Amino acid sequence: MSTPTSPSRPIGVMIVAVLLVIAAVFNLWMGFLAIFSSFGENPAWEDIYGASHTVGTFQLWMFGLLSIFLGLIYFWLMKMTMIGSATAHTIISMFMVINIVFGFFRLPFGWGSIIISLLVLLMVNTKSAVEWFKQTA
Repeated sequence: MSTPTSPSRPIGVMIVAVLLVIAAVFNLWMGFLAIFSSFGENPAWEDIYGASHTVGTFQLWMFGLLSIFLGLIYFWLMKMTMIGSATAHTIISMFMVINIVFGFFRLPFGWGSIIISLLVLLMVNTKSAVEWFKQTA
């Protein structure tokens, strides 16, 4: 009797896992940076009319905590991607579609986000990647 073999991990899935790690580290870094920047003088920015706006402490803390939470989700998603979880496939596809939609709101600067999201969406929906993600629930 032969034992069933699991499919080998496609290169597209590995690339997506690496991108998830990069996104996780970036989100964790930005989250801690936002929280630590709330101590002392809050950062300010100027709008297109030249008016100066100060970012409030509450906004910095909320942005920081949500970024850290998203970074931890990305690390969990990378782990689930590496074991071939169908849940990871669904969540990655959902995040990429959301990124594409929000990329259109940031035009002309959103093209990079749209292109990367489309590439990731294509990589996780190839025939070999779909087979990989059918291993576990």
